[in-house]
Amino acid sequence: MDIDHSSFVPQVLAKLFPEGATREQVRGILGRYGREDFHLEMDRVHLGILRLSGTDLTKIERWTAVACSDFRELLVEAEYRHTFNKDRLKEKDPEKYAKLERKEQDEYRQWLLKVLAA
Repeated sequence: MDIDHSSFVPQVLAKLFPEGATREQVRGILGRYGREDFHLEMDRVHLGILRLSGTDLTKIERWTAVACSDFRELLVEAEYRHTFNKDRLKEKDPEKYAKLERKEQDEYRQWLLKVLAA
C-alpha cells in the first residue's frame, strides 16, 4: 500500500480527537510503541491502531499493547484481513487474490477519506 503514513497520523489524530488534552493522551498511549529497537514502521503501526480503535481509548490501549508485543499481528488486522494466510488462493486463483488485495486497499483508503472528511 502506497500511503504516506507519517503525513496522515497527525491529520487522523486531529480529526478523531479535536480536543487537545485527549489528543495528547492518545499520543502518549501510541508513544509506547516505538520505544524498542524492534518496533518498526512506527507511523504505519500508529495509523493501524487508530484504524482499529477509532476514538475508543480502551481499544487504543489494547491495540498498542498488541503492537508492542508483535506489530505484525496488528498490521494483519488493520491492513490484511482478507488476504492473510491465503497463500493457496494466491497460487490457485491469482485473480481472486488480487481482488481481495484491492478490496483491502480500498477499505483502508475509504476509512482514511471518511475520517479526514469528518
